[in-house]
Amino acid sequence: MAGFRRSVSSLSALATFEAAARLVGFTKAAEELGVTQAAVSRQIKLLEVELNTPLFIRGHRKVELTPAGAVLARALTGAFDQVAEAIDTIRRPAAANTVTFGATLGFMHFWLLPRLPAFRAAHPEVQLRLISQDAGFDARRDAIDVLIHYGTAPFDGARCLATLPDVVFPVAAPRLSGLDKPLEQLPLIGCEWLEPSWLSWRRWAQLAGQAPLQKANALRFTQYTDAVYAAVGGEGVALGWQSLIGPHLNDGRLVRLGNLEVVPEERHSLLVPTTRTQNRGARKLTQWLVEAFGAQQA
Repeated sequence: MAGFRRSVSSLSALATFEAAARLVGFTKAAEELGVTQAAVSRQIKLLEVELNTPLFIRGHRKVELTPAGAVLARALTGAFDQVAEAIDTIRRPAAANTVTFGATLGFMHFWLLPRLPAFRAAHPEVQLRLISQDAGFDARRDAIDVLIHYGTAPFDGARCLATLPDVVFPVAAPRLSGLDKPLEQLPLIGCEWLEPSWLSWRRWAQLAGQAPLQKANALRFTQYTDAVYAAVGGEGVALGWQSLIGPHLNDGRLVRLGNLEVVPEERHSLLVPTTRTQNRGARKLTQWLVEAFGAQQA
């Protein structure tokens, strides 16, 4: 921050310039900022003096950005948008029916989103804020009301309301299902898991009682969703978590390869932070998730 303040002394001048550039006018910027047009003009002039370059071409009743002004405007708009998003992320909603829910990208994409219309139809008053990240959540510090964690107990700072066990097996597009080859000879699609509890091909083979897989993955992804869609596209064989890719099996986009499967110790666990009191919306969401977990296991 000290280095930034050495480059530009006035954050107010930057905010004024960003508004004028975005709205293409000093008068509109003044209206948005709640100041006079003269104050906007003065702030921008001071910024131009400090930067030793013109930022606007002033014409009759209109202004245009100079090339230097356009460069600065793009940078500031992107930076201010990131700051606004960060503030929205950390600001805890106060509404009684607003719920912040967190899960991995794979769980959110494959499990929750297909079921989300049913929840919203049953509880239209609940406002959901959904956060997808594979790095995991800290129930003690993150502003989260309900989360799904894949792993095993204990869960620091959270209590578990329900679990969803899983089965993991190789899956591929139907056109690869007829290849009578061992896994070692098939193109394997792997993931670079941020969470070590998710199975790799090597660990899956070990738990399945197979010889260690020595062949490198033909494709590696940082997101499980990408690995699944690569398998759907016929690029190779991926590991399939039954609870996540069940619909792809049901509609024939993916098929199981062989009969080998692994029931991992890790499960999808429905957690709520112990340090946070659930509002009405969070209670409705957790009850719905408990019932949905139970229905899937029935």
